[in-house]
Amino acid sequence: MRYGKKLFLVLVRLGVLCALGSAALGQSSDQSLPTPVLANEITARIAPLDLGDPRSTRHFYAFEANPGDLLITIDSKNLNGDMDIFTAVTFRPLMKTTLYASSQPAEVSKGLYLRAHQILILRVEARTPNDEAGSYHVKFGGTFAPFSGGIPVAENTAPREDSTTSDRGANRLSSVGATLPRPVVETPPATAEPKSEIEKPAEDTAAAKKPTTTAKTRPVRPAGRNSRGRARPVRPKPAATEAARTSAPKTEEKDTAATEEKKPETAKPSTQELPVPGAHLIIESKDGTKVDRPMSTIRRVIVEGGMIVIVLKTGKIERIPMASVARMAIEPSQ
Repeated sequence: MRYGKKLFLVLVRLGVLCALGSAALGQSSDQSLPTPVLANEITARIAPLDLGDPRSTRHFYAFEANPGDLLITIDSKNLNGDMDIFTAVTFRPLMKTTLYASSQPAEVSKGLYLRAHQILILRVEARTPNDEAGSYHVKFGGTFAPFSGGIPVAENTAPREDSTTSDRGANRLSSVGATLPRPVVETPPATAEPKSEIEKPAEDTAAAKKPTTTAKTRPVRPAGRNSRGRARPVRPKPAATEAARTSAPKTEEKDTAATEEKKPETAKPSTQELPVPGAHLIIESKDGTKVDRPMSTIRRVIVEGGMIVIVLKTGKIERIPMASVARMAIEPSQ
């Protein structure tokens, strides 16, 4: 019986250690993808930042809680910051605890009463005041429940180094201003690139640039002079060239004239129509124009606003200014 109890206690301790090890894996710094909490304890480490870097490290965790009192205990070392509890969906703040870096580990316990089952987000936002790393340990109690799903979470991967200290190219400084040695990064040896077949040796290129002296070059004579340097008479241009130049505009003129001749002539509207038996409306203008309309084609004639308005039976309306009219009469056709 004693051996059975001891074996049972050993198995329980191993299970607790495995749960703690899984909870101590990589911490998510993304609010939308927190790390799921599968045990009632969390242990994490925060690396120091360079001197003058005002940023803080953030870790987000997701867990569940049943109705009742939720107990949270946090034990921090060499950290300045805050621990907050939010709702998972609306991110409404529920609890806040301040962390202080001191020589003695600071342990703070707080309780939170919940009326219904909820998924909560734990955020740890802190930084170390010196060049030493800080750590924190969170323990859940009361109505705590491991995360079982409901919101997207980050994968529980192995911890990785904080990228805030490795991405900077400037020199790192300690808390007292001393320069810290930068890590040595081994670069792979550069492989020699094969020479392309297009490239030629320098000797061949130099030989190609040398001018050949075997071929005799003929001196270039200036335009308009012979071998003795005297001016040569300018030959007149051939008549065919001048005729071709002069014939081009003439051809264009002929084409233009032919195009104009082919255009149909539009008949100009005449103001006078053929005489129709019956009464006619005659309006003579001062400029000599004459309007002769049969009364059988006119619906009405009125004077409006200094204008003689003639409304035809076809619907057409003609307006003639009174100032330009010399005579207006209705006469029988002649």
